[in-house]
Amino acid sequence: MTRTLLSRVFGDAALTFDPKWALFSANSFIAAMLAIYLAFRLGLQRPSWAMLTVYLTAQPLAGAVRSRAVYRLLGTLLGACAALTLVPILVDQPTLMSVAITGWATFCLYVSLQDRTPRSYAFMLAGYTATTVAFSSVTAPELVFDTALARVEEIVLGICCATIVHTLLFPRDVTGALMKSIDAAVRDASAWTADALLNHAPTKADSARWRLAADVTHFEMLLTHLRYDTAATKPEISAIRALQDKLALVLPMLTAVEDRLGALGNRCTPELNQLLSQLGEWARDPVESRLSADELLRRCAEFEAALPAAQDEWDRLLASSTIAKSAALIEALAAAHELSAIIHGSKATSELTAAPRPKIRRARRNLHRDQGLAALSVVALFAAVLGCCTVWIATSWPEGATAAQIAAIAAALFSSLDDPAPTLVSYTIWTVASLPIAAIYLFLIFPAIDGFPMLAASLAPSFLVLGYQQANPRHALKALALVLGLIGALDLQNRFSADFASFINANAAAVVGLAAAFLAVRTFRSVTAKRAARRLLRHGWVDLAILAGARRPMNRERWLGVMLDRLGLVVPRLALSGTDVEAEAGRSLAALQMGLDLLDLKSSVVGFDDQLSKNLESLTPKLSHAFRWFATGNSELHPTEARALLAAIDVALREHGAWEPAIRRTRLTALVGLRRALFPNAQAPSFDRVTQ
Repeated sequence: MTRTLLSRVFGDAALTFDPKWALFSANSFIAAMLAIYLAFRLGLQRPSWAMLTVYLTAQPLAGAVRSRAVYRLLGTLLGACAALTLVPILVDQPTLMSVAITGWATFCLYVSLQDRTPRSYAFMLAGYTATTVAFSSVTAPELVFDTALARVEEIVLGICCATIVHTLLFPRDVTGALMKSIDAAVRDASAWTADALLNHAPTKADSARWRLAADVTHFEMLLTHLRYDTAATKPEISAIRALQDKLALVLPMLTAVEDRLGALGNRCTPELNQLLSQLGEWARDPVESRLSADELLRRCAEFEAALPAAQDEWDRLLASSTIAKSAALIEALAAAHELSAIIHGSKATSELTAAPRPKIRRARRNLHRDQGLAALSVVALFAAVLGCCTVWIATSWPEGATAAQIAAIAAALFSSLDDPAPTLVSYTIWTVASLPIAAIYLFLIFPAIDGFPMLAASLAPSFLVLGYQQANPRHALKALALVLGLIGALDLQNRFSADFASFINANAAAVVGLAAAFLAVRTFRSVTAKRAARRLLRHGWVDLAILAGARRPMNRERWLGVMLDRLGLVVPRLALSGTDVEAEAGRSLAALQMGLDLLDLKSSVVGFDDQLSKNLESLTPKLSHAFRWFATGNSELHPTEARALLAAIDVALREHGAWEPAIRRTRLTALVGLRRALFPNAQAPSFDRVTQ
């Protein structure tokens, strides 16, 4: 019967056994029992807060537990200080105090949404901790310091117990998980490159490729935890950031190479095919390849320099662009392999021997931010909490404080989702489902037991099963809702007392708070996957328009980081919305390619007073206008504008013979890339007036 119940609630996965999940569950339960025992012995006001903290802090990786503990502690202290500042001043003005506390919570939420790494947890917690302390102190404002101190004490106790247990008992380190992710990303990037170059033709884009964009961002998340990791030897963070930069180049460069090969078709010369095959063989196995990356890059440079004048000048430019992009791809992969060796500890930074010599940097990676959705999240939280406060003040509802606290927590916790409403509904359902279990404990089991060992033994079956499911990514949300709902409903104290009316009232208030958060989110914040994908695409085109119109070159790593992060975000949303992933993600990748080409083009005219510099003054406004047109959701330019933009690019291309040799390759590659990305089906340009 138990197996059938677990299967119905959690699916068939509940019947399989994973030792890692079992260890996580056991550690969480041991830490929770240690926290509740110490809270009892120390006589703390709300021991259940310590137990709640254990399950909120628990993470599969020990480094993640420790980093989350630090951020939770900082957020708790900051939130408690805010409550201590506002409550004594505004306690006689409940409406103003409600607005002030809610305003603080919304401010903290907005700040947290500007950082998509785990660090954001500190600010989010600072917001709803202030609401918890402040609203709990309204009936006894003179005890606000005691309430804040109790909150801090119990959370510190829960943090310490979770950190100690998950660190000491068979910890899983972040370093191992990061190394596996890096190895997989480098291996996949090399395999895709080899496949494209050895086939000598565009291959159908595999959906697995889009994972690379998400992987680069995932590294940034793991890096946040790395400094707190338990591993004896940790990789160089600066080397990992440099590796991110190199892997970020693979997708746009690989797509560009495939595009040029597709444009050339069967017009590829035997010499070009041979060189591409050599590059592909190296990418397939850099260690066993008879040619080094240095030698291949030298051959690419010689091939470009000696490229004969073709019967069709456009074919010659396409071949030159193919080799330039292929060389850049091989250079990025060579650097990635070098950096991977550094990260694994088999080579020191000072021992780099490959020609590319990757740049080691320490700056954090820039990620996408959506100020509009952050503002809507703030509005939703403000409406949910103030709505509960209004009912609380107007009706003098004794449990109104609980409803307002839960509304603040619920509206904040899921604010990073596109549409938090379905998640809130699921969370509410499973919270309600925990109440019958809590009632069985409170009114049937607890009256029959005596002492802490029996308490722990009675709780073990439920919490070990739920903790096991919390470790399963498929069921983490429902398991967490059941765990937190059960702990909150039990509200364990030093002395057992169970009152059915209080049990119903307190938990009804929690459900009201969740309902208020749902209504506010549904009204102000819900965004479908399709709409979220369109927002991401629009942000990309707008940033591209800004880049085209900028008078100074932008930072290449910053641009690449943000755009690739958007690509990693947009692909799963396109899949959920039923949109053609390959087509739409391809457009997003095209925007990334054009951004890189624009950066190269702008850098190539700095310090040169030649015809291209003058032509660029007329070209970039047209490009900026075109990108803003795409940002409105249009996939094609107006025919008149398209002809004008194409003519402007072709005019710039016709002048290539007069450019300085040092910058000719960069300019040609950039202009060919822009033309192919914007007008892939256009006829070859005329070079009747090429300057020789």
